[in-house]
Amino acid sequence: MKFQSFLTFACALASSLLLASCGGGGAAQDPNVGSVVTIAPVTGTFYAGVPSTITFSGGRRPYALTSSEPGILPVPAIFNGSSLDVVPNNPGVIDSGLTAADLPVKTVIVTMRDVGGFTANATIKVAQNFLTGYRLAFITTTCPQAAGATSITPCAGGDTAVQLAAVFNGSLHGNETFTLEVVRGQFSFYTPNSSTGTISQSYTTTSDHEGKITAIIRVPAGALPQIAIVRVVHVASRTSTEQLFNIAGGNTTRTLTAIPSTFTFTGADSTTCGSGSGDFFVFDGAPPYSAVSSNSGVGVTPTSSSTQPGRFTITVGNGSVCADAAPVIVTDSLGNRVVVTVSAVRGSNTPPAPPPLAVAPSDITLACNTSGSVSVVGGSGVYSATSSHPRVNATVAGRTVSIARINGDGAVIYPTTGSVSITDGASIVSVSVNVPANCP
Repeated sequence: MKFQSFLTFACALASSLLLASCGGGGAAQDPNVGSVVTIAPVTGTFYAGVPSTITFSGGRRPYALTSSEPGILPVPAIFNGSSLDVVPNNPGVIDSGLTAADLPVKTVIVTMRDVGGFTANATIKVAQNFLTGYRLAFITTTCPQAAGATSITPCAGGDTAVQLAAVFNGSLHGNETFTLEVVRGQFSFYTPNSSTGTISQSYTTTSDHEGKITAIIRVPAGALPQIAIVRVVHVASRTSTEQLFNIAGGNTTRTLTAIPSTFTFTGADSTTCGSGSGDFFVFDGAPPYSAVSSNSGVGVTPTSSSTQPGRFTITVGNGSVCADAAPVIVTDSLGNRVVVTVSAVRGSNTPPAPPPLAVAPSDITLACNTSGSVSVVGGSGVYSATSSHPRVNATVAGRTVSIARINGDGAVIYPTTGSVSITDGASIVSVSVNVPANCP
């Protein structure tokens, strides 16, 4: 029995040495076998739309992967590698409990499990990317605010400054071009300039070096309480986001004030109606203002004014037409109105006496079938002419009188002299005419 035990031991030892000499005990080992499964990063922040990498190691492959939010951070069910590139989607819902100053994120748990059942977890915060999730902030306003209010609300008839952080992949970027657009609501963008300012439904600007966009919105007086929507567009990429805000309403019935509200243009004398031009301004309404004249002799420009106050020009250009309190009707965008009256009246001065009526030359000689002309000055300027000779015609064109000896006398002998009388209705001058006795 002892010999048999020794023999068994010797054989086992020999077998062991033989295996060692042949390399049987030195086969390569899988480095994952027995090691701890790990995932990296264990915690981190990924931005939606931006490629990021998750690394897996340890345990035995392939790995089974799961995501607590597969719609936001999708991962393959089975993965046989060590480095996985992922592109998160933009989360539509963010974690509860975040403040306005916090980065809007949705927390996702990624779990790996090897074939032996060992697991590891990564906590990934997926941040809303680009502009989405970043709220407009009203930073100052001309509107009255309720006592104790913690935020600013634009109001009817007020100007409010609005600011937005221009964010790209979670970081602020300056010197980028953006357009703000009115989507819904009674408000416009007001751009001050050296004169009256500009009101428009869109406003294009460049973010400052801090990555901020600032604009002024104007709400017309009398606007009702409402929810408004503004769109922010990144011009280079056309990426956009829309933001909602409240507008505090006001009274739509307002009394417009026109300064001045009456115009009177007076002529130089009792024969002339007044003419000229003048400006008036409209206050206390909601632009744009519109103005229209009911009298063809009274003009108003422009027909619409978007400034605050509105500004218009009255023009009466025809001194021969008088007007008695002709109305110019002004309305605002809410239908409120005010009337400006315009009068063009004759003056009280006696008109100066016209210069004496005179003609040159005062004597003219004509052959058969010929004509000549004389010039008239003075008088009222409105002339008529009459010939005393049966074969002499006279016509007036402005200040020129044409006189002609016509043919066709036959055998009749006519006087060799005659006259043409010229009058302005108040006085008469004559031109002596010498002509042949007969013009066949």
